[in-house]
Amino acid sequence: MTAFVAKAYAYLVVGFRLPLILGWAAAVVAAVLFLPPLPSSGGFADLIPAGSAAAHADADAARLFGYPLEAGVAIVQREPRGLPPAVVDKAARTAVAYDRHATIPGLLAVVPVPNGAGVSPSLTTSPVNVAALLAGVRGRTSTIVTFLDFQADATMDQQVAAARQYASRYLTDVVGVTGPLAAQSAQSSIIASRLPWVELFTVLAIALIVGIRFRSVLAPLTALACAGAAYVVAIRIVAWGARRAGVALPEDADPVLVVLLLGVTTDYCVFFLAGMRTRLAEGASRLEAARDSTAASAPIVFAAGLIVAAGTGALIVARGGLLRAFGPGLAATVLVSMVVSLTLMPALLGVFGGLMFRRVAPTRTPGSQSRFARLATTRPVALLVVAGCVAGLGLAASSARGLGLGSPLIGEMPSSSDVARAGAAAAAGFAPGILAPAEVLVIGPGPGSVSGTASQAAAVNRLEDALRRQPGVASVIGPSVIPASSPASARNPMIAKDGGAVRFALVSDSDPLNATAIGQVRVLTARLPALGAAAGLRGVRYEVGGQSALTGDAINATASDLWRVGLVIMAVTLLLLFLFLRALLAPVYLLAASLLAVLATLGLTVVLCDAVLGSPDLVYFVPFAAGVLLVSLGSDYNVFVVGRIWEEARSRPARDAVAIAAPRASRAITTAGIALAASFGLLAVIPLQQFRQMAIIMAVGVVVDTFVVRSLLVPSLVALTGRAGMWPGQRRARERARQVPPAPEFSDASR
Repeated sequence: MTAFVAKAYAYLVVGFRLPLILGWAAAVVAAVLFLPPLPSSGGFADLIPAGSAAAHADADAARLFGYPLEAGVAIVQREPRGLPPAVVDKAARTAVAYDRHATIPGLLAVVPVPNGAGVSPSLTTSPVNVAALLAGVRGRTSTIVTFLDFQADATMDQQVAAARQYASRYLTDVVGVTGPLAAQSAQSSIIASRLPWVELFTVLAIALIVGIRFRSVLAPLTALACAGAAYVVAIRIVAWGARRAGVALPEDADPVLVVLLLGVTTDYCVFFLAGMRTRLAEGASRLEAARDSTAASAPIVFAAGLIVAAGTGALIVARGGLLRAFGPGLAATVLVSMVVSLTLMPALLGVFGGLMFRRVAPTRTPGSQSRFARLATTRPVALLVVAGCVAGLGLAASSARGLGLGSPLIGEMPSSSDVARAGAAAAAGFAPGILAPAEVLVIGPGPGSVSGTASQAAAVNRLEDALRRQPGVASVIGPSVIPASSPASARNPMIAKDGGAVRFALVSDSDPLNATAIGQVRVLTARLPALGAAAGLRGVRYEVGGQSALTGDAINATASDLWRVGLVIMAVTLLLLFLFLRALLAPVYLLAASLLAVLATLGLTVVLCDAVLGSPDLVYFVPFAAGVLLVSLGSDYNVFVVGRIWEEARSRPARDAVAIAAPRASRAITTAGIALAASFGLLAVIPLQQFRQMAIIMAVGVVVDTFVVRSLLVPSLVALTGRAGMWPGQRRARERARQVPPAPEFSDASR
């Protein structure tokens, strides 16, 4: 019945080839005219999970103290030999005056923080008294970091623009504007400027790979025509769907969607092209070859597309904002790619197939190759291959133990950018964590409950000393840093107005958003009750805010999603493999092979990132998003390889079916895999850490999947399990295979 439906579908799409081509041309035009383009949207706040403890702490800090200790945007002034006193005085006077006479829309407060001991007295006259916010600093003032606090509705770009306006209007010796929000804004500009280059290089790579593979000029052009149609339609459908659903697509998703779309569409087109070339080599006419190629490839492409779309769509069950926003966009992209490949590619083959492969002659596979293929399918040899692949992949996977997760917004910026240079200057003048300190709140049950008595104030000081001794802490800013000579009218910014809470700013000695600092904040959060009790504080609660804690919450939410999303993906993939292969055992070992390949890829990525990028730490969402894609795409290739073997097994013994179908399928998969690896590898054109890491992990994963799992491990597993692995769907083929003698073997004439 399936074969009948596939043949009927092939006759239909090839028969209506001209209307289909015109229809897709009209669809592209309509998408451009009536659907919105993909926006650049989604900041760090969009990725914070609901119920984040760090976000709650930041809200409490604003409520109790009037403003948070850190800001998303900061201006850095630095002169290593010492800033002139006039520059320091101007920074102080301007900040105090601005508090009284705001002139830049959206900017609420200006808080300059100098690093020298000889600070101008004018700094102590600010209503928030920001003088000497770092304890124990030495020497002259060489660096001032001016934090800017904005209205809640100010956008990221508005805040960065306002900071630049303030710096140019009021300050001198400015290195640049930096901070987490400034880094995000700069990343948006980099992504927007480099994305066209990613698209161009991906198209050129696909054209080169497909052209060499099929020795044709027209073949890559038809594949790119399908990819182009899918790109225009899919990207705008995703943008329209996101707008209707009220979902902010993270800008990190844009390049991934583009390369996935181009790569997957090319993959599917390669399967049709390989089938077309094979049938032409066997003497079929243009229309007959187009119909046969469509009938053979369409069921496999349909099943593969559904598996990839279902796997990526399963991210919708995630609680983390990034993965939940990622999933529907990826699924929609793959579905559009599948539909375009299933309709437009057969139509183009029906019209131009004869011109694509003008010199195709049947090529008989040499007998030595046939004997080698059969030898490789004997159970002893297959067992050795399986053992070797599993051992090798397991060894590679063991390196994943060194993986750390972070999100170094400023640290990953190109060193030539203003954000990076200003961040480096701030770190040199203070410590690396000055731009994103962790904020520890100690909150009592009522007014005066924390700092109202001398004994409580002493306990607070003891806690400050204990915090200073914690691993990774370069400096602690607490209530004791305010000089005794401060004017009585000046409120201590580290003590709540009613005395019911105090706070500390912990400056990390490393990048506050790398895996080490985030882990240290996580450990400190767990230790706080014990530290407070040892200091003598009773009846209080502790909260930790700041970018390190926020990123830690995002990482925890993403990690907790791993099991939920993983189980859904495995269940959906197994179900679709069961339905397509009509077997019980094969889907299980195929999925296990894909999971092992993902673990091996992760281990190899850790090694490569450490060697190439200088750190084994990955941006926290990269391994999760890549793992979902690799499992789904691995199942995609599983369908193609095993589907071909199943077709041959209808009329041959299982061993012969593997020996004949696996080499043929591997050649097409090798081409598709190289094209897909090149597509993802070109993400490295964007000089940001998450894209370079995504490029490495996806390129390595596709290569491992193509050349190890699909070419060696899976055929050997099929040969080992034989008909038992095909049960029950192939039970009727058993008797037919015994009655039909082995047929002569032909290659796909495209080697």
